[in-house]
Amino acid sequence: MTSHLSLKNKLTVHTSGSIPLEILNKVSENHGVLYPLQTFSKSREVDFSNIPICVEANSAENLEKLKSVAKALSNNIYEVDSEQRKVLHLAAVFACNFPNFMYTIADKILRDSDIDFDILRPLIKETAEKIQDVKPAEAQTGPAIRNDEKILSGHMEMLNDFPQLKELYKLISAEIKKINPK
Repeated sequence: MTSHLSLKNKLTVHTSGSIPLEILNKVSENHGVLYPLQTFSKSREVDFSNIPICVEANSAENLEKLKSVAKALSNNIYEVDSEQRKVLHLAAVFACNFPNFMYTIADKILRDSDIDFDILRPLIKETAEKIQDVKPAEAQTGPAIRNDEKILSGHMEMLNDFPQLKELYKLISAEIKKINPK
C-alpha cells in the first residue's frame, strides 16, 4: 500500500505501536513515528497531557520536529525505536487488552447467575490503583498465589461446562503460582 504513495520530502508520520519506522522509507525522505501509548474509544475523552508518547524518526531534525509536536500534546515523551515499540505494544496487549477480555469473561459468569458486573468495579479499581505503588507481582492476590488447592479445584469444577475457560484458568493459575513457589 505505501509503495504507491509518495510524499517526497514532506514529514510523514505513522502512529502504530507494531509497525516499524522503515515502512515509510519509500513514502517520504522525512518520516517518523508518533505513537501514543493509550487505548482509545469513541465514547471516551482522554487527557493527552499524561499519555506517554513514543517518538522515532529517520533523522535528528525530524526527531526534534516530532518531539515538538509530542510536547504540545503530552508531558511524557519517550524516544523509542521500532524494536522497543514492538515490545511496548506487546506489553500493552497484556496490560490492557487481555485484562479487558478477562472482564468480559467475568461479566458473562456474573450475568449467567443474575449478578451485575458493577459489583466488581471497586475491586478492579483497587487492583489498578495498587500497582501504582508496588510491582504487579507484589500486588498479586488470590487462590493461585496462596496455593489454595481447595479453592482452585472448586473453581475448576465450576468451569466444567466451559472447557476453554477451564484451560485458561488452569494455565493462568499455574503461571501465577510460579511467582510464589511454596
